[in-house]
Amino acid sequence: MSNENKDDLLNNGQLDSAQKPDPDDKDQPSDKPPEPGKTKAPPVKKKKEKDNPESNPGLLTIEEHRQNLNIDAPVFVAVMQAQGWGAGKRIPEADFQAAVEAFLKAPMGGK
Repeated sequence: MSNENKDDLLNNGQLDSAQKPDPDDKDQPSDKPPEPGKTKAPPVKKKKEKDNPESNPGLLTIEEHRQNLNIDAPVFVAVMQAQGWGAGKRIPEADFQAAVEAFLKAPMGGK
């Protein structure tokens, strides 16, 4: 119920004064739009240094490593799955190569 409706009911005797809204109560919803500069924006998350491609030019995405090293799609997808990598993950080339080699040398069935 809006404050105007409550005031009308109070003036008509349908609400008692204990139910009258407090105009200074900040928890009450307001019909007025917030004043500029008075709203709180959610905090901005800063990217971690290691996730920022500009700060780490040596890190390529796993898709870029796949393309540069000519890794077949089924092997690439299996390595992603085995390593728990998501699309767009940035890692050093040596880590990517090590993961592919470990996958290719692993026994079938993972034993």
